[in-house]
Amino acid sequence: MKMTGYKYDGRPFSMPGFSTPVSLTNLTVNVKISSLDMEGKYACSFSSDYSEIKDTMFLTVVARPVISTHVEEEFLNGTHYQTVSCSASNAKPKAHIHWEIRGAPLSGDVFSIETTSSNHQNVTYNTTSVLSFPILLNNESRVTCVVQHQALTEPRMADITLQTFVSPNISMEMVVQQKDGEHFFQVTCTATGGKPNPDISWILPPSAQMPHKESESEANTYWFPIDLYEGKNVTCIFGYPLLPGKYTRTVTLPTYYITSLQLKNHSSENGLLILEDGGSDTIISLEVKGNVPSYKINCTKNGESMPKDVDVIGSNILIKGPIGFNLSGQYQCLASYHRHTAGLEFNIEVKQKVLLPATFPPNISVHLWEEAGNIYVECLASNAYPAANVSWVLPQDFNAEIQSNISSSNGSETVRSLLSLPFCVFQELRLECVVDHLDLDGQERRPIILPVCDPINITLQSNTVWEHGIAYMEVNCSADNTPPAATIELDTDDCRHAINATEFSNVVRVSGSQQENAVGVWSSAHLSVQAYAGCTVICVLKQQGLQRPERKSLRVPSVGPPESHLGVGPLKDSTLWAAVCEYRGEGVVPNISWVISDHNTTIITASIQPTYDGIKVLVNATYEFHLHQCEGKNLTCLIQNDYGEEERRTATVPKYVISSIVVLNKTIPLRGNHAQRTAVHRIALQKALPDQRIVFRVNGNTPAYHIKCFRADGSAAHTVAGALVFAESVSEHDAGLYTCHASWYHHKATVFFQVDIPSQETQTITFILICFSSASAITLFLFITVCVFCKQSGESRSSNKVRRERESLAGLMQTPCSPEISKPALPAGKGPEYAELVRYSIVIDVKSTV
Repeated sequence: MKMTGYKYDGRPFSMPGFSTPVSLTNLTVNVKISSLDMEGKYACSFSSDYSEIKDTMFLTVVARPVISTHVEEEFLNGTHYQTVSCSASNAKPKAHIHWEIRGAPLSGDVFSIETTSSNHQNVTYNTTSVLSFPILLNNESRVTCVVQHQALTEPRMADITLQTFVSPNISMEMVVQQKDGEHFFQVTCTATGGKPNPDISWILPPSAQMPHKESESEANTYWFPIDLYEGKNVTCIFGYPLLPGKYTRTVTLPTYYITSLQLKNHSSENGLLILEDGGSDTIISLEVKGNVPSYKINCTKNGESMPKDVDVIGSNILIKGPIGFNLSGQYQCLASYHRHTAGLEFNIEVKQKVLLPATFPPNISVHLWEEAGNIYVECLASNAYPAANVSWVLPQDFNAEIQSNISSSNGSETVRSLLSLPFCVFQELRLECVVDHLDLDGQERRPIILPVCDPINITLQSNTVWEHGIAYMEVNCSADNTPPAATIELDTDDCRHAINATEFSNVVRVSGSQQENAVGVWSSAHLSVQAYAGCTVICVLKQQGLQRPERKSLRVPSVGPPESHLGVGPLKDSTLWAAVCEYRGEGVVPNISWVISDHNTTIITASIQPTYDGIKVLVNATYEFHLHQCEGKNLTCLIQNDYGEEERRTATVPKYVISSIVVLNKTIPLRGNHAQRTAVHRIALQKALPDQRIVFRVNGNTPAYHIKCFRADGSAAHTVAGALVFAESVSEHDAGLYTCHASWYHHKATVFFQVDIPSQETQTITFILICFSSASAITLFLFITVCVFCKQSGESRSSNKVRRERESLAGLMQTPCSPEISKPALPAGKGPEYAELVRYSIVIDVKSTV
């Protein structure tokens, strides 16, 4: 099928997607690639009436891949996995997919990769790479899918956010709950904030009845029947299938008991209660001593059921009035909670009512005592009829618990009001008990002054300690002269987290108080400076009676950026070189290693001896080496710490060279090879003259060098700095062949030279030759000058012979120069026979070699 070209009449034609050719003789066209179907074999031909020229080519069409990613999470065999899919679809030819983390390939220990490909009928391919890993083994937050294809100028990259492992906050709580009318121990194990959530398993005590279990994503709960599991241990185990470490929490379920059942707020002798005939409703209160969460009380009279006018309600026996003599008798009461019981027997005697005067005033008394860390103030208005009214006058904002009750005896009423408050107060306070009665002339007031606490002294101290390369701040907070109920706590302010054992810091937290008559409380914490840098640590003292908690604070020093320096140079008084890496930082001692690189890379772990100054640390790491081992190489100081921070300092060991050593004195090449030694020069020194020097120049880039010279017999010659020095008078003994070496570490260059010491006779002959040569030159100059003047005075001007002689002489005596200058210049108007000598130069060069 013809796609484009020219018809026989010269008109162009083209199919869709093809442009018109450039000309009849140039069939170059532009093709718009719109589909993969355009791939194939194309022919181009030029036809004429006599011949046809034809050639073919194959057009290959490639298709860019469409890149997509997908993230899923799943549980396999109890392990939480994350799966990341990266697809390159509709590509031609097949695309290549691989994975990277921060430019490096993935570790096969954590990540597994499965790549599949499929093709379509239109010869395009779909390539899918699936990356799978357990979340709990992953510490990387991002992975990159890299797709390479020949239709792409550079690889396409897609970043995918990954789930990383986060340790959970685990806890175990026990509460007593009522369910379906029964009491149960509700034990809940919780793991919050973890990624992924850990598995929670239990170690249960043996029992005939399995407890009821409730499970949620982050918590497991068991309901234990109290009567079957009292005093038993219950353990929660938090763990992950792929990690060997386990976290356990254990709680011991309470053990309950009932010690006694007794009458409360009733005065009786030998268990005898006396009631009056015809009395009103009466309540007899019973008190159960023990720690059971609840109980039931059942009572009988003389071994039979209770009279119809008597009911047991909770812990009270309600006797409805009017009271009759039929209520007299022996009563038995039993308090029970499951298998725990306690009994009480008492007698009730109903007596004839004694008629008393209509009214009579109370006897008023006030008592104050201390017990179990509290102060109790009792105000009694006793033996009055009717009952007096008892109240209190308290300071403003004063919190205290008041309990009041009324008891009857022989027709009189006694009112008891009990006020309880903390062990002491922190300022002098005055209380008043106010009693009102119709037989009193106005109100009766009884003042009481409460005891004042000693001043509390709060001390907050800190100390910096280093453990395993990490700086910790030991914070100690203590308070003196505190009541037993006082508590002291450490907390933080202006900080990203409170003081607790989390993954962000290593915290050891201890608190306590003295026993019984405690006079002090304390709390301490062991805080990582790196984790709590810049935080404010607050010590809070709480005690009932304080208007507001007492507070003291200190600030954890901020951690600044570290400083590091790397220097390379030779060691003093040693043949070694050294690279010194200095690190100055705060809060943590880093690990330092050396990376030596040129074509290969070598990593050497450095031993360090840190120097501490508070939270500051100075670390020097030294790597010693011979210069030839590392010359021209890069030395990198790699500084890393446990918090993932990394810093590099790189220095290049210079590349040195000594190319040659050159003698700066005047030298003359010496013929002969002197036992195969080349470039040997001769230097002449004056005999009997002291302090003569042969000076050298060392060619190269070394910062220093050493020069040593040796005579032909191997003995050392005296050198000072860069010169060979003949300090004594020079003699024939100093003549001979010398060898001098310039060296610096392993670099070296050598020069050879012959030292000559001429004798006095040789110098005299040389002086005579010089004088004779000079005298001969002067004589020749005078002779030529006389000849010139004589010729100028002659009259023979036209003689060719004379002119040729003059020209010859002029050519001989003129200064050598170009041929144009050497031609004689003729004065204007003169004939060729006249030649004027303008300038003559006579050069006498006498050279001699000593």
